[in-house]
Amino acid sequence: MIKEKYITPVAIISIMLCVFLILAYPIINPNTKKNTLEISQPEYIDKLFDKSQVNEIDITVNEKDWEGLLENAIEKEYIIGDININGEKFSSVGIRPKGNSSLKMVAGDNTTNRYSFKIDFHEYIKGQTYYGLEKLALNNCISDATYMKEYISYEMFSNMGIATPACSYAHIKINGEEWGLYLAIEVMEESFIERCFGSADGNLYKPESTKTGGNPGASSGTSLVYNGDDLSNYDGIFDNVVFSTTNRKDNEKVIEMIKNLNEGTNLERYLDVDEVLKYFAVNTFLVNLDSYAGNLKHNYYLYERNGMFQILPWDLNLSFAGYQVRDGQSAVNFPIDEPVSDTMENSPLISKLLEVEEYKKTYHEYLSMIVTDYIESGEYEETIDKVNKLINDYVKDDSTAFYTYEEYQNSISVLKQLGVDRGKSIEAQLKGQQPSTSYGTIETTVDLSVLGSMGRPRENISPGQKTFDNGAQNEDEFKLKENVPREEPKGEIKKDDTKKQMLIISFISILILLLALVFAYKFKSWLS
Repeated sequence: MIKEKYITPVAIISIMLCVFLILAYPIINPNTKKNTLEISQPEYIDKLFDKSQVNEIDITVNEKDWEGLLENAIEKEYIIGDININGEKFSSVGIRPKGNSSLKMVAGDNTTNRYSFKIDFHEYIKGQTYYGLEKLALNNCISDATYMKEYISYEMFSNMGIATPACSYAHIKINGEEWGLYLAIEVMEESFIERCFGSADGNLYKPESTKTGGNPGASSGTSLVYNGDDLSNYDGIFDNVVFSTTNRKDNEKVIEMIKNLNEGTNLERYLDVDEVLKYFAVNTFLVNLDSYAGNLKHNYYLYERNGMFQILPWDLNLSFAGYQVRDGQSAVNFPIDEPVSDTMENSPLISKLLEVEEYKKTYHEYLSMIVTDYIESGEYEETIDKVNKLINDYVKDDSTAFYTYEEYQNSISVLKQLGVDRGKSIEAQLKGQQPSTSYGTIETTVDLSVLGSMGRPRENISPGQKTFDNGAQNEDEFKLKENVPREEPKGEIKKDDTKKQMLIISFISILILLLALVFAYKFKSWLS
């Protein structure tokens, strides 16, 4: 019989055991994603990314250096300068133009020098940051008469629980000259990963192909289509590593993930499936085809941590059907179950997940959540009104703007209508009232040209059509290939649900705790 003197120690040990199980779970299962809300935010978030205000940013550079930067913007070379953010000066920072097609558009337009810029706080002074922030992007809001498409898109990804760059508006002056209203965005570097995941562990890639002809995404690996184990077949990924510590062994993890993804095996071992489904739910709502969902397979990040991969959003200025969509009706009726302008075969990160009915159901639930919680609740329109109130006067006074103030005003109601009608279409597709793998027939008054676009004739890209748009600027350059049939699903994959595991362990821990308390107090007299 157990002695009374041992009862209390046994109870204490039992309690310690249940506490250990709860606290040790992230270590036992390293693939558990940290909740970013529980991680203390760095100081730069409050100082620079306060969404209730427009930041004042003054940049000062040598005039000769500045003229050289403008004349050779395509080279993206840094010049040294000082930056004053909301009255606080940081000296000797790096400043350069940024962007791809948008950069070329401004460079080719002799009426404007309104480039997007990247600020590197430690380009010239090692270790210098803006309260922990290493790099800052200043986006010029090109192709966006609303000034809001990118802002709202990032907010939607963030609301869905995706690790998303912080952003806010900024009024820019350069050498005392008005440069306009920009969107300031946190660049994805170590500071971003540490903010979102608690530490800068793992590896971060920014897939981007520089190849032309054929399909650049497939030929450089950015489509995540398996093309053997040769690292050179994936140079669009490995040539764009963010962390300097990434090595060959890390690269091999990427290929291992890609191989399993294409085979439809061990998906939850290599992918944060829930996160990927959330990403595509938001991306599909936004009809954001200048992304992995498009033929160029870019403007996204791959983050690997402990062998588990996530997809992260980037460069959203052409969301809300700003790219490869002909008109408002096509945007509203864009199909949710083939949400790409490339082929599904060439988009395994979404196609292989939707082959699994359980994942497809979860994806649909996230789409329904967006419609119910964001559109039908009125939050979407309220957000637009709130942002409009914040930036209206700045837009009115923006002398370098790509659109007139009147065009801005007209775009607001169209942006609202697009979101509302898109929500109606998605709801109808989810209920089987509209097709979900081809364009539906819901009518809309939305005129996409009012919102702004890439500055070329709009093309309507049917789901499942392979495209070869390597920066084409007109319809003659834009070619389509016939649909490629989708492979039949290879069957469901058993789901190793992390949430269920956590729930079970928590339940067991609570049970142990209760038993320990009962054992120690209720049955104490029985054992004496």
